[in-house]
Amino acid sequence: MILPRFDLLEPSSVKEVCQALQAGSNARVIAGGTDLLVNLKKKVFSADILVSLGKVSELKEMSFSDEKGLTLGSAVRIIDIVDSPVIKKNYPALAAAAGNLGSWQIRDRATIGGNVCSARPAADTIGPLIAYGATAVIAGPNGTREELIETIYKGPGQTTLAKGEILQTITIKKPAVGTRVSYIKYGTRQAMEIAIVSATTSVTIENGTCVDGKIVLGSVAPTYIRCLKTEEFIKDKKITEDTAEQAGQIASESCKPITDIRASADYRRQLVKILVKRNLLNAVAGN
Repeated sequence: MILPRFDLLEPSSVKEVCQALQAGSNARVIAGGTDLLVNLKKKVFSADILVSLGKVSELKEMSFSDEKGLTLGSAVRIIDIVDSPVIKKNYPALAAAAGNLGSWQIRDRATIGGNVCSARPAADTIGPLIAYGATAVIAGPNGTREELIETIYKGPGQTTLAKGEILQTITIKKPAVGTRVSYIKYGTRQAMEIAIVSATTSVTIENGTCVDGKIVLGSVAPTYIRCLKTEEFIKDKKITEDTAEQAGQIASESCKPITDIRASADYRRQLVKILVKRNLLNAVAGN
């Protein structure tokens, strides 16, 4: 497969990127290119202009403080997330998800913004970002706006970003004391696997009781989903073996998986039941 012809623009600021995207009739952003270039070759979509983020240095910055939490520029590489001691300590589920993305060669090129904006229901980092309550800072011709990561998805490959807008940064507050987040990706291979099901569970424990929780599932609906009924069920309960079992059953009834070449819908529902239970028990055990 051969790449189609396109013009490459290399702006040096976020404002210039937005201007270039707004001016082009069929322009797309390119950062790592691990997803975009493949899809251009396959003619999944087309682009007359590619607007590179390579020279926009502010998008490659990462910072953390106890007061402000974590800020990730959209062009931060996945490998930098995997290797970050700060992220491993404060956001271990995000580091784990990033470490499960593709091969090390892919992780060395792919960016957090690209993974998020691909809007795939199997994209590795989206589940933990939703579980941690991440916010997208979106830049456009009229300035910036903020939106929770979990609300930017309209369907597979579709986000709420309008023409001329880009994901500028992702911000995540430092988790509350007693919050534990656990992530599991299930596939049939040990590497280079697209998740058959992924589950991310966040629970905040006070005096042995769950006072807040999030259950986030991937690859079981057109977009990532939160299992609100499951979250309501576990609130104000101790996470015991029986509670986790029931929570898994409720979550399996909340999803809408499809049957495809990788798994049947029924198999995915059974996986949800098992992974949610395992995640909850892992989280309260501190694993």
